Amino acid sequence: MNAESQARLYSREPSGPKLEVLGPKLERSEEVLTPLALQLLASLHRRFNPRRLELLAARAKRQAEFDDGALPDFLRATEAVRAGNWRVSPVPKDLEDRRVEITGPVDRKMIINALNAPVQAFMADFEDACSPTWANVIRGQANLKDAVRRTITHEDEATGRVYRLAERTATLIVRPRGWHLPEKHLAVNGDTLSGALCDFALFIANNYEALAARGTGPYF
Repeated sequence: MNAESQARLYSREPSGPKLEVLGPKLERSEEVLTPLALQLLASLHRRFNPRRLELLAARAKRQAEFDDGALPDFLRATEAVRAGNWRVSPVPKDLEDRRVEITGPVDRKMIINALNAPVQAFMADFEDACSPTWANVIRGQANLKDAVRRTITHEDEATGRVYRLAERTATLIVRPRGWHLPEKHLAVNGDTLSGALCDFALFIANNYEALAARGTGPYF
């Protein structure tokens, strides 16, 4: 599967949406844009994109109301939730302690240094800390794939120093792009894909098994 051939892929559902890769073929892009990842992307788009667009339109409408002087308040529709007696499930063991958490871009050297830092968690940021060029998106996902498998290295061309992961590393968390940001290099039935769904699907499809084998999980 590569962008040069403008390959199209269908989701697992017989009537599933058609996904098209519009970005150029890059080094390691076939490792990232796997059939499973693209199938997941297509399915997520069909299920969630209509609601995503509704919420973005509602947000624009609400912002206009605030601009006209309205004040924010709790939604009446969620009153029962706020008044209810409920609790969330326990968090995973490696997320219980997040007293010191750092964030940064998804380039190789930064990922290695951040995971080796004396902190509890590192959030790899595909939004504020990453310019979402096609090369950065693909390269960032490839870097995280190597980090999950603990094979990631980086050699500084100026000094010759080689960076590797230490025995003890911080818990990895991934921050996808916001719901409002598009990924123009991927399209489903001609519609531009959500950047958030892109970052989420590519990471979880390519890494969930390796993370589970290490006793951790895909955290967002």
